[in-house]
Amino acid sequence: MPVFAQPLSDKTGFKTSFDVIVDGKGFEVETVSNFDVRNLIFEDGKLVLDIWSSIGNNFGEMQIPQNITKGTLQFYLDGQEIDAKVLQNNRISFVTLEFAGNGTHTLEIIGDVSAADLPELPDKTTKSDQLMVIAAVVGIVVAVGAGSTIAFYVKRKKSS
Repeated sequence: MPVFAQPLSDKTGFKTSFDVIVDGKGFEVETVSNFDVRNLIFEDGKLVLDIWSSIGNNFGEMQIPQNITKGTLQFYLDGQEIDAKVLQNNRISFVTLEFAGNGTHTLEIIGDVSAADLPELPDKTTKSDQLMVIAAVVGIVVAVGAGSTIAFYVKRKKSS
């Protein structure tokens, strides 16, 4: 909120992070914008952002994890489709968008493939657990080998 109710510069950026829970797993959506993102929810396979702006020319960037929505993203501001530039890699969709109009807005982001349609990714803890078991087995083998070698040398030294 601007001090003394003066409009903020078009170049000012607010950074906001929101936790989104999908199938019991938490993901973080980050926004940097010259408007205030007051709330973000994930419902029915889409992200819904509540926005308030004190200026007419709005600019924002977002990082949306691929685990939330995937595929071609569509953007609807107050029910009207708007264009956005989207760059994607295997981890995130990086979104840049602009729109006109101050006041309160609702931005909906919908992917053509929802997280519910994605194949289940292997759980990282399973890999960690497997590595722990392998390390334990190797440790036991090394300990038994070292103990046997020491016992052999001690027994050999006594018999000489």
